[in-house]
Amino acid sequence: MPWSSLFKFDPFDTFRWAVGWVVTVYATVITVQSLYGWYVWLAGEDRYIGLVRRYLIVHGLRLRFKSFWGDAIITALLCVAFLIMWRAHRVVYAMDDALDRAAVQDRTPVTSRSAHVGQPAKF
Repeated sequence: MPWSSLFKFDPFDTFRWAVGWVVTVYATVITVQSLYGWYVWLAGEDRYIGLVRRYLIVHGLRLRFKSFWGDAIITALLCVAFLIMWRAHRVVYAMDDALDRAAVQDRTPVTSRSAHVGQPAKF
């Protein structure tokens, strides 16, 4: 195994994974804090908080999903874009591995390579 493949370090990949983890943890913490804050606020015993609770329940029951189709389509398209980019990363990694394997196989002695000059490639 060549030493160059043991010490492969791509700063972009490291940065991308680090940012991905930080953003995921941050978004999760902020979402949980917000949901907990709403729960605590709506769990109050005040007369007006009870009115707000009933108002939210009624509007939640009257919610029309037909009006949200545009947002649902945008969300689906963003998911498709994410999957395409994820697949593109997998293809780039596979190409990198194939190029590494080809570079290792290409390190044959010069005398054996010169015997194959001018012959068609075998696929």
